[in-house]
Amino acid sequence: MACSTGTSNDPRRRPRPSGLQLPDMRQGRPRMTSSGPAAMDPSSAPPVFPGVVPPGAVPHAPTGSSSAVPAAPAPYVRRTEDALLRAPSRRNQQHLHPLRLNGALWFGVDPEVHAFIRETWQANFWGPWAIWTNVPPDKRDQWWHSFIQHYYWDDQFHDEIFLKWKKQTQVTVCGRISQKRRDNKHPAYINDTDWAVVCQKYSTPAAKKKSQSAATSRKSAPRGKTMYKHGAGPRCFVNIEHRITIEDGEPPSYTALARKIHTGKDGSFLDERTEELVLEVEQAVEEMLQEESPLGEGQTDSTAATNSKRFLLNQEYIKRGQTKKGTVYGLGSVQYKNSCPSVPIPVSLQRNLDVDMRMTGFETNISEVKEDINTFKTELNTFKTEVKDGMSASQATLNIILQTLQSQASTPASTAQPFQPQAQSQPQSQPQAPVQSQHQPQAQVQSTAHPRLLTTSNHSELDRWCQKELGI
Repeated sequence: MACSTGTSNDPRRRPRPSGLQLPDMRQGRPRMTSSGPAAMDPSSAPPVFPGVVPPGAVPHAPTGSSSAVPAAPAPYVRRTEDALLRAPSRRNQQHLHPLRLNGALWFGVDPEVHAFIRETWQANFWGPWAIWTNVPPDKRDQWWHSFIQHYYWDDQFHDEIFLKWKKQTQVTVCGRISQKRRDNKHPAYINDTDWAVVCQKYSTPAAKKKSQSAATSRKSAPRGKTMYKHGAGPRCFVNIEHRITIEDGEPPSYTALARKIHTGKDGSFLDERTEELVLEVEQAVEEMLQEESPLGEGQTDSTAATNSKRFLLNQEYIKRGQTKKGTVYGLGSVQYKNSCPSVPIPVSLQRNLDVDMRMTGFETNISEVKEDINTFKTELNTFKTEVKDGMSASQATLNIILQTLQSQASTPASTAQPFQPQAQSQPQSQPQAPVQSQHQPQAQVQSTAHPRLLTTSNHSELDRWCQKELGI
């Protein structure tokens, strides 16, 4: 049998393309010179078309392209956290919200949040870690994942909640262990071996030097001033602000909050710097209000004027109370409320203050609109009453007219009027003579009696009366 060429003479066979070089399978299977696939003759390899991928194969990008290296997959911890955050069962958990909407909780305001954070790391501690930086990352992730599974929050508050959770965990870990070491008490969440390691670390010269430096820094004060003091005790500043808001019905100004926190039972200030700052801000705002009222005349005692004064106090306190560290003096944890980690504290407070001012303005406008609507409703009801009274009077008048017309219509239309005979003028001594009929000759008939009146609708009766009485 002849070998097949590019163009076959057999009419029963389909001709091959001229550019396709395939071995003639009738000569037997092609032999490979090497066991590796790389030794295959390029001419004998099956054609590979661009863009076509065999089933089950993974496409690879060209070596020179920018997408040659695929993006690294997310680590297991990150994927686990994303799965926990998107779990449908989290919506049934207790919610966290800065404004505590619909019974939601928040850091500092509700003690159960801090209690759960403390119980979480104490139940899963078991290590010689005296400070936060010594805690392994996998242990931190476990604590954080436990917090995620216990509470639910919106995505917009995720960064803020993580920052507050991390700060509260750091404070409780360091503070609890340090307090136990000072009191020489063995905590139940650390075994004997790890506790011995922790005590040994605190006993080193470097640790003692650091502890002494921190104590000196806490007790330090500017020249001519005393050490910082406050009268809040163990209570959080945010919790104190929340209680004042509930009692007064509106949030306190920063000056009122600082005065509440930094004064004793007798009303005197415990901290000199806070006293100077509060008095300075209050005096500046009073001067601003005396020079020019921001709301105009006649609105000094209104609710809008009170809110405007509170906003001015907060604005001046933020401006005059900034420290070198980028915080606001005397506010404590209140300044970290609704703050973003990438935004400075004064900028965040000013932004929140602007939002509150706008919301208060909207509420004031809405109240005015409601008052105008109520006034319009009152006037409309009065107008309706007047219209109803007028319609009632008109209806009564129409009823009287209708009754009159009905009485007149009920009288017979053919009732004859009283017939009185007409007579010519006579002297007073003689009686009048009746008018003679046109068909009779004139005759004067004297009568000594007045004729009787006749009311009838029958002409025959009229004729008989005329004949009897008048003789005609």
